[in-house]
Amino acid sequence: MPPSVSQIAVAEEYAPSWNPPARALALVGPFDGPAPRDENDPLWRAALSAVNATTPEDALAAVWDDLTRGRLRPWCHTIARDQIHLIARLDRSRSSLSADDAAVLVRVLCGEPQKVIASELGIATSTASGRCLRSLDELDLAHRTVPLALVLAAQSWAGIARVPAARTALFEQRGQLALIISVPRPAIAHMATLTRAEQEVAQSLIEGDCRKEIARRRERSVHTVARQFSSVFTRLRVGGRYGLIRCAVELRCFS
Repeated sequence: MPPSVSQIAVAEEYAPSWNPPARALALVGPFDGPAPRDENDPLWRAALSAVNATTPEDALAAVWDDLTRGRLRPWCHTIARDQIHLIARLDRSRSSLSADDAAVLVRVLCGEPQKVIASELGIATSTASGRCLRSLDELDLAHRTVPLALVLAAQSWAGIARVPAARTALFEQRGQLALIISVPRPAIAHMATLTRAEQEVAQSLIEGDCRKEIARRRERSVHTVARQFSSVFTRLRVGGRYGLIRCAVELRCFS
């Protein structure tokens, strides 16, 4: 079924800077209740049908711009064999982040230490931390791991990341448009200075798994995983997950 005139109008109003295709799909249920993680769920099948019909186009910088302007709300994500997918709801009812808050947040997501950011901006570290936390709260990300697609979007907007295999597509469910953003899973073998175990831990961390989840999956203690985190950060000279993602970008793990 082709998209309606109103759907096309909404899509064009939403995305003046790039044009993910609007596709009218079968009714797949509302954006409420627990977010589905299984890619076989009807909602995910609809979203994946839309994004798989597109060609790769690195529009991540535009995604970040729309997120900070209050036009997108992250909802749920899933990890497939080769791709990581994120669904965001279109929402024009929210206000934009303040310029000061957005500037701090993007630098944090690019892996810069908050002390360095604060020093360069001439503000207290607590002020920089407050701006970052306020931004995450306004984006509904304060109490969850920031999805990989959004970290890459921030780094793309900052001119650091280029992810040519990224895809975006609009899809409809019950008259509401949503955006699916797909990025490749990192080719972690490019981190050649790490041991195989460290590479596996680094991949899980980049993709958003917490320490306890990694320990459970690998059947190791949390303390063992913590030591592996420390070793990964030391070997790659990064300070945390966002710096690790930036390192993966620089090593062309997403190319």
